[in-house]
Amino acid sequence: MLFSLALGRTKKIIKKVGELLDTKEILKRFEQVATYYIEELSKYSLAEFARKPSEDEWSLGQMYNHLIKGTLYLHLKAIEQCANGTASDDGKKTEIGESIFKEGTFPPIRVKGPDTPDFTPPNPTGKEEVKEGLLQIIEKMREIERKLTDIPASQKVQHRSMGYLNAEEYFQLIEMHFRHHLRQKERIDQFLLKVSK
Repeated sequence: MLFSLALGRTKKIIKKVGELLDTKEILKRFEQVATYYIEELSKYSLAEFARKPSEDEWSLGQMYNHLIKGTLYLHLKAIEQCANGTASDDGKKTEIGESIFKEGTFPPIRVKGPDTPDFTPPNPTGKEEVKEGLLQIIEKMREIERKLTDIPASQKVQHRSMGYLNAEEYFQLIEMHFRHHLRQKERIDQFLLKVSK
């Protein structure tokens, strides 16, 4: 039920096609979805959290780790580069990037990244470390939101598939990325329901 409510909110957050949302609104939406992920942790045993639906799919633990590590070491790092002026002042979004920001959400498709150790996250050793990681991200997002207006929009960092994004776009990307993985979480939840019967 919460899953469908979270997905239902995706269309409501788009003000105008191609327009960035107010950063306070993005932060509010992010906090809602991140809190949902935290609340859901109590539903799983550590074994369920680490169980993969198939050999080439991630477990919930891997998915959570992907969100945490991608946010901390890619997206937030890119915002920091924009703030420090160590970013590029040219470059455009790719066609995919333009489309995602125009719609305000990722397309409802499954994306498979490279099956390499640096892309495929490990299972966490415990749910507490996952909770701590999510709480850390919420706190960092609150801190960054207050500083975003001071970062020139011309300062951009290249995203591997979306092209050059500025700090506000990376901030919005974090929220969209968390929402995008709600679909994957729902698929894994359905799998865990079946195997527990």
